[in-house]
Amino acid sequence: MRNKFEDEVFGNMNRLMSLTNDEDDRGLALSMAAFSEDCLGRLLIAYMCDEKASFDLVEGFNAPLGTFSSRIKAGAALGLLSKNQQADLDLARKVRNEFAHNWEGCSFEKQNIKDWVLQMSDSRIHDRHSATTRRKFHYTMSCTLVELEYLLSTLGNGKRRIPIVAHHLSTKPPK
Repeated sequence: MRNKFEDEVFGNMNRLMSLTNDEDDRGLALSMAAFSEDCLGRLLIAYMCDEKASFDLVEGFNAPLGTFSSRIKAGAALGLLSKNQQADLDLARKVRNEFAHNWEGCSFEKQNIKDWVLQMSDSRIHDRHSATTRRKFHYTMSCTLVELEYLLSTLGNGKRRIPIVAHHLSTKPPK
C-alpha cells in the first residue's frame, strides 16, 4: 500500500516511468525531456518568492524562463541543481532536440546521441549497469528527476524559499 508522501512526491514520477517503459526511442527522449522541463519550472516557482512575477518569469507567453535551456541555467544559478544534474539536463536537452528536429527518424544508436548519452552521469540510484545507450539515458534521467522531485517536495508552501533580501533606505525616521 502506498503512503501519502509517495503519491504526493513521486506520483507523477511513477506515472512517467510506467509511460516511458514501452515508448520507442523518440517517445522516451521527448517524454523525459518534457517532464524535466516541467519539473524545473515547478521547482523554480516553488523556490522563488510567492509573487505573480515569479510565475510570469516561468510560465506564459514569452516567459524569460520558459525554455528548457533557460530553466536549467536558472536552476543552476540558484543552487537548485548540482553540476552533474545541470550537465545531464543539458545533454538531455541536446538529445531531445535531435529527436524533435529530425523528421527521418533517430535512435539512441545514432553517433551524436550516443556520444551525448555516454557523457551523462551514471545513475546514483540504479545499481544495474546500463547495457544500452537507451537504458543509460533512462536510468540517468530517472535518477535526476527523482532527486528534483524530492527537492521540490521540500520547497514552497511555507517551506524553504529564496530569502527576501530587499531593503529600503530612508533619511526619514520610521513611523
